[in-house]
Amino acid sequence: MSTLTPRPPDLPPGDEPRPPRRRDRRPPRPVLRMASFTVAVLLLLGVLVARLWFLQVIGGGDYQERAEANRLRTVITEAPRGAITDRNGAPLVTSREVLNLVAEPRQLAGPEGDAALRRLSVALGHPPGYFAAKVKKAAEARPFEAVVLDEDTTPELQAYVEERRAQLPGISLQAAYVRDYPAGATAAHVLGYTGPIPAEKIDDYRNRGYLGNETVGRAGMEAEYEQYLRGIAGREQVEVDARGEVVGRGILSQTPPRPGQTLRLSIDLKVQKALEVALRDEVRGSGTSTGAAGVAIDPKTGAVLALASYPTFDPKVFQSGSARDVRRLLTSPSRPLLDRAIGGEYPAASTFKAITATAALESGLYKPGEIIDAPGSVVLYKTRFKGFNNLDHGKIGISEALEVSSDTFFYEMGDRSYRVRGWPLQDWSRKFGLGRPTGLDTSEGESSGLVPDLAYKRRTCDRKVDPINCSWRPGDSINMSIGQGNVLVTPIQMAVAYAAIANGGTVVTPTLGRAVVDADGRVLRDLISARASRPLGISKDTLQLVRTGLRRAANGNGGTATPVFGALPEQFRVEGKTGTAENPTGVDHAWYVGYAPADDPKILVAVVVERGGQGANSAAPVVCRTIGSYLGFAEDRCGSGAKVN
Repeated sequence: MSTLTPRPPDLPPGDEPRPPRRRDRRPPRPVLRMASFTVAVLLLLGVLVARLWFLQVIGGGDYQERAEANRLRTVITEAPRGAITDRNGAPLVTSREVLNLVAEPRQLAGPEGDAALRRLSVALGHPPGYFAAKVKKAAEARPFEAVVLDEDTTPELQAYVEERRAQLPGISLQAAYVRDYPAGATAAHVLGYTGPIPAEKIDDYRNRGYLGNETVGRAGMEAEYEQYLRGIAGREQVEVDARGEVVGRGILSQTPPRPGQTLRLSIDLKVQKALEVALRDEVRGSGTSTGAAGVAIDPKTGAVLALASYPTFDPKVFQSGSARDVRRLLTSPSRPLLDRAIGGEYPAASTFKAITATAALESGLYKPGEIIDAPGSVVLYKTRFKGFNNLDHGKIGISEALEVSSDTFFYEMGDRSYRVRGWPLQDWSRKFGLGRPTGLDTSEGESSGLVPDLAYKRRTCDRKVDPINCSWRPGDSINMSIGQGNVLVTPIQMAVAYAAIANGGTVVTPTLGRAVVDADGRVLRDLISARASRPLGISKDTLQLVRTGLRRAANGNGGTATPVFGALPEQFRVEGKTGTAENPTGVDHAWYVGYAPADDPKILVAVVVERGGQGANSAAPVVCRTIGSYLGFAEDRCGSGAKVN
């Protein structure tokens, strides 16, 4: 059956009605495309207008500042560090202006910068990539800071750079300052040295107002008094072109640098040199010594007149020496950087007997006028304790015991100390300042020494291996009485201890800095008067007995140092004590501590000579020569010593 609709009969062929057409309301494709394009253009124009509005209205000030920064450059002008002088104004350290060869990493980017660095490396005799590697390494850490390629340039190098400025973009000569040492390496351990700020401390220095690329004090007085020596950098604002060259108006504003202030030390250059030379001669002449140290102070004020350690070093190595030179100093087995005067710890030996005598008298262990037998050896607690060379001194009092340095006499004092309640030897050692730093004005390096006691023994013993050694035994007190056993002291500590005897009973704080002064020498800050002192608490009777013993030890018929000091005139009379410290690894260490003039002490010297043998033979002559340089008598007034302790 057909489903076709029949044609109406009244219509001619071809005029059949067509199906109704569905009406499409979408606009034609060209219209859609044009509309999309118009919308996109309008959006882009809107974004552009918004961006322009942001750049000009919101960020205009910031971009103006950046443009200005590209046109203007701030140049930091280094300030010279202040000078360091001795107590009389003699220069020990000064600042000298030099020209350094520097590179600006931002101006050396690209082939032109690489070519300039390569050309410069070859001209100075380095491999072609030498300076490029140096700049790259520095720029990674501090991309906006100039890199020093060569310090204290020669006139030839300066001429080379000036003649080729167009070929060396980003390379220039910049004024700087280096430290000079008019007295050479004298007082190197006191002065210390300078260097760049350590990377791990940059943030700390910046918090204190530093830029981060300054040269600062790294040790000694340079570090301790950095706040006065540093100076304040200057600033110049200049107009530059795209190459960094000064153009237009040149310098727009300028703040000149402010030089550091002058530090005046208490050191006496003449005494310092005398002490250093005497130590050097003694070490070189002994054949066995590995080093030596000495301190000279004013016993009334604590002002340090000289402080020396041997072997020593040249502080210029840290400024202009090679990395190999610095490494050699740091790793040398002779340890030249160790300041033995404040950091070397040694048994006090017989110099400690003055402290034992004080403790015995003040604690009632010994009654003035008491006579005690002092044989060559003595048996205590079933142990024989020998005296020096087994010398028998007969029955003597405490002053005579100091004169002849009788070990067995002081063994008896040590035994008495052990038998009483309390710790008289330890207590008086600490009153004299032993067992802790003296407070010397140095940033680091001072050792505490050791005053041994029960707490120390328990801290260092091994209960499983040697439980008996965890207790304080009679032998500990007996050995301590003559400065042996576990007693450890530094030369600066012994100088402070004996100063309290010399000045009548005041423990002073040693001081290296004397004053901060301006360019005209006017004192801006007194560094000595405010230093702490305290009474020792020693009676006049005790002081008289101890000082009588020390005078006899340097001048009496049986004095251990009479061969050295006995011929000095009365106005130069010395009081002091020798010491010979047992050394388990070799020859004994030699000690001497003494002061003069005896009636009105003006200088006190403490000296230790490592592996120097007997105190009278090596340490005492050094003390005599040093005292002579200050008081004004010739070296030939000093005797040569004798083989006694």
